[in-house]
Amino acid sequence: MRRTKLLGLAALGFIACAVAFSGKTVSALETVITSKEVPLTIIVVAASPGAYVPSRKFPGGVQVADISSYDVPMGIRQPVVIGQSSGQQGHAVVTFKTKPDPTATYLHEVPINTTLTAPQGATTYFPCPYEMYAYYTTTYNVTDWGYGTSTTATTGTFPVLNYPTNSDIAWDVTAVGATPAPGAHYTLYSNSGAPGQTAFSGTAGEKQTQCLNVAVTVPLSQAVGTYTAVIQYNLYST
Repeated sequence: MRRTKLLGLAALGFIACAVAFSGKTVSALETVITSKEVPLTIIVVAASPGAYVPSRKFPGGVQVADISSYDVPMGIRQPVVIGQSSGQQGHAVVTFKTKPDPTATYLHEVPINTTLTAPQGATTYFPCPYEMYAYYTTTYNVTDWGYGTSTTATTGTFPVLNYPTNSDIAWDVTAVGATPAPGAHYTLYSNSGAPGQTAFSGTAGEKQTQCLNVAVTVPLSQAVGTYTAVIQYNLYST
């Protein structure tokens, strides 16, 4: 009997430690159902002709995330190009088989225009470049944070960056078809990993699609080029 009690106490201690170090404060009734990554392409253009002084150079003018601090999902990496010898004739037929995402019933992105062009030294507002759909059989929360960010990583990459540096990209939620008010209710994207922030919530059985409006602030010193921001959305059952 004493051995059984000791094993039970040890198990409870393990669970408590797992919750304490999970990165998100959870309750016994809160469970993560699924997560989705939303990639945004940010094209930074010069504020005015002759005003741009490059601070960093990247091949082709494209900057990608620093792999040491910002792990880009496989789904948005550049495709691998395999060269063929000049003597090879014809074309190789490649067949891709895709499998439906079973969790898309609960959470998925509806992309509208996720390539955003913003000038240096200004804040640009983009009404509803994408929507998020959510549904679950119990009450739920949809949370978000910059993909791969944490409180222990380096400064990070524009525009999401890394805590404690503030993001240069913000969001606002409105109903589909509603006109957002620039600057009124925008919140900087969380960039310290879990627990992130709540984007919106739903009641049991509620199906909803929300517009995510985006604001991008480009420092005047930010190099002209193309950048990637990846936002992770998480569906929690409460």
